[in-house]
Amino acid sequence: MPGRTPPPSEAELGALGLQLGRETLWLRPRLSALLQQLVHERFPGLRPSSPPSSNTLQRRLQRLGVHSTGKARNGAWLALVGAVHWKMLADLLGAADGTAHHWHKWNGGDRAGYVASRLRAAQAPTSPE
Repeated sequence: MPGRTPPPSEAELGALGLQLGRETLWLRPRLSALLQQLVHERFPGLRPSSPPSSNTLQRRLQRLGVHSTGKARNGAWLALVGAVHWKMLADLLGAADGTAHHWHKWNGGDRAGYVASRLRAAQAPTSPE
């Protein structure tokens, strides 16, 4: 598959891999080291291998000004399906095709509309008319 990142070579054995949907994104050793440092320094006393509970996440988001995670999630879905084709979005997020397609329809999109928007973006004028 084009664009797939190969696993690290023996010279990059310290590389971390991030699971994004069904694919693994392998990070360069320097970025891997920075990420490991962030995990160890940002969460002192906590186990990085165990995710925070939903209540903990809710409290953190509320402190950041996100009071309704449901509305924020719905808004994020609508913004994403407006910018990316629903099939690609499902693959990237690891979501079911039906879920992404329903969000796409709820956003008022259709296949022809997506293609037309991409063609308009490709034909945008590069200089004043």
